[in-house]
Amino acid sequence: MKPMHILLIGLLSGASSVALADDGGERSRQWLAEFRQQQQQIHSTEAVAQQTPAPSDTPAPKAI
Repeated sequence: MKPMHILLIGLLSGASSVALADDGGERSRQWLAEFRQQQQQIHSTEAVAQQTPAPSDTPAPKAI
């Protein structure tokens, strides 16, 4: 089992060094910021559409 752990640690450290090479960390942060902005735009328009108040003169539905 120890050789598997050593292999896994080696693969993870190699993958992280490749991701950080050539400004990879900055690119991933930029992609994440753009993704969050897009999601906020998408979900904020849906939230505004769902928050339309019901007319106050109609009674609330009764539970059965």
